[in-house]
Amino acid sequence: MGSVPDDLIGQILLRLPVKALLRFKSACKPWLLQISDKQFAKSHFEIAAPTHKVFVKNNHSQLDCIDVDASLLNNCGKLVFNFPLPSSVHKDGCKVYIVGTCRGFMLLKNYFVEKTKDVFDFVIWNPSTGFHKGINYVSAPLACVHHDSSLYGLGYDSSCDDYQIVIVATQARLILVHSFSLKKNSWSLSECTTPFYSREIHGLYLEASLHWYVKPFDRPPFIFAFHVTEKRLFEILLPSVSDIGLDYDKQYFRVIRGCLCLCVVEEGVGTSIWMMKEYNVQSSWTKFFVPLSTTSPPDLLPVFYPLCFTKNGEILGSNSKTLVKLNDEGQLLEHHPDDHNVDSSIFSYCGVYRESLLSISEDNDETAGNPGTIATSSRQQEITIKFSDGRIITLPLEQ
Repeated sequence: MGSVPDDLIGQILLRLPVKALLRFKSACKPWLLQISDKQFAKSHFEIAAPTHKVFVKNNHSQLDCIDVDASLLNNCGKLVFNFPLPSSVHKDGCKVYIVGTCRGFMLLKNYFVEKTKDVFDFVIWNPSTGFHKGINYVSAPLACVHHDSSLYGLGYDSSCDDYQIVIVATQARLILVHSFSLKKNSWSLSECTTPFYSREIHGLYLEASLHWYVKPFDRPPFIFAFHVTEKRLFEILLPSVSDIGLDYDKQYFRVIRGCLCLCVVEEGVGTSIWMMKEYNVQSSWTKFFVPLSTTSPPDLLPVFYPLCFTKNGEILGSNSKTLVKLNDEGQLLEHHPDDHNVDSSIFSYCGVYRESLLSISEDNDETAGNPGTIATSSRQQEITIKFSDGRIITLPLEQ
């Protein structure tokens, strides 16, 4: 076997999945340094084929993450992560909410009571690497923020490589949009004069913008969007009311296959997935119907909430109790053995994120962390690499 130049090794590493790279960090010091490099992480995010996981929040201390393309049977491909909780003075009474995902990061809102006062702060967390960065709340601009009624999101400004926390809050008849720049360590403010409410506090990031599905008090629902770079508010129109109906409680909002999607759920019948195939073009909304197969046991498939598609074209979602996979004809293929109870909580406790090696800053003293993973299983292959100096390393590569 001929030797492989080190620069070619680097190109190979850039194309491996995140899980394999995390294992290879322990192979040798040069690999550790290369894989830990911030520029390598950015290049890997742009070059490597994306891998996704479904997250299910079971409690305020741990998070289940399941490989989208792994079998649901016997917990195959399942990981369990410990949330990076705040200091022990708040740890016991702290409630953790996942309020945004972006480029491998999750935005966590930690809510607790301090001296009879409700307090919250944020943590930006990469569950794949264990990286986390705490962001303390700022009392002055957030005086109008209410824990139960505000909307949140995490976005990325590619023009200056900056992540932004966005909070949408109601004050009188105004909607105030606060955005916090991690690079500038400062807040900015935008206003909207259309009052609305939304049960989905988790903003969806796509096309440099954050999106929420909202219900105004005087007209049909729409998608409320905030462009992170331009600090611009805008609306995205839905399909006609005659197509999707008026029952807001049967509708929920997702990003599926890189498109904005509105799902209309009919218990015992099926789910209509309205996909906007061309961003912000109303005429591009296309309907895809997933029926509930009559051959599936009714207790295993009373209803279906889609989350994403697998590489094989299967549809991964929830049956109101646990995760299930269907084919495009609505036939049940697999169901997860654990009861997640994600029916009414699917909006804030269950979602999809892309794995990455990215971090926020080098000088942050909170970046060290152990992902705290528990239990995975999958097929194993080996990769053998011969370095130009004669070293040979053989390592298991998890698919």
